[in-house]
Amino acid sequence: MSDGLEFPITASEPQANARPRIVQDFARASHGARDIAQLRILLCEAARALGFDYFLLQGAGGHAWLADLPPGWAMAASPHDAVLVTASQSYAPFLWSDIARLIALTPDQRGFIDAALDAGVGAAVTVPIHRSRGADASGSYSDFAGCCSFIMKSGVPLPLSSLAAAHYVGAMAFDAAEDMRRARSGGSRRGPQLTPRQRDCVVLVAQGKSDWEVGQLLGISDSTVHKHIEDAKRRFSVSTRIQLVVRSLFDARLSFDDVMKDS
Repeated sequence: MSDGLEFPITASEPQANARPRIVQDFARASHGARDIAQLRILLCEAARALGFDYFLLQGAGGHAWLADLPPGWAMAASPHDAVLVTASQSYAPFLWSDIARLIALTPDQRGFIDAALDAGVGAAVTVPIHRSRGADASGSYSDFAGCCSFIMKSGVPLPLSSLAAAHYVGAMAFDAAEDMRRARSGGSRRGPQLTPRQRDCVVLVAQGKSDWEVGQLLGISDSTVHKHIEDAKRRFSVSTRIQLVVRSLFDARLSFDDVMKDS
């Protein structure tokens, strides 16, 4: 069998103006989900609306927290899970077609991918989730928390234009599932607050502004903007700016009107 790692990446996709609404609706609904079963239904609906066939949300150990997979794929936590290994080493979403370029596949890891292909799994994208452990001033230390994958049937191309929306939905689904698991074990939901200046910076970062542009708009230096963003990341225990935006949206510290607003 060929390695099967090169997949097509064009497909019929939801209209551009529909994707922000799908993400916004999922953010609102997932935040209010009663239990993991309801969250699974919501994630299934969002994944389908974005043009994906299946999904798999895993914790750091590889156990499936939420899943809708091809009937022939009996997915179980495995030390040979090439997707999980790649996610643990990547902060950015990645295509499964890029795995062989991102890590040196062992024979067992290649066998894991072949087994997925044999079960009808096709093109896929994975959203890694890392949590900051706030060890230093730069906030660069983090722990791998898990990942969410969006998967196509064999031979069906990936909806390229939905990848950014999938990043938001996957990260918010993970946050919701993590909160539910924490609540079941007697913990409480995360609920950090942003200072007004931190919120100003996060809103503009969410709109795609650079630190320099944010500083010009707010009348502060770009180094001060960077400090506000890093402090906000530590408050939310996230490791990337996109996860900071996702968490702020999920916890209603920002609204989609803030994010979509023209500068």
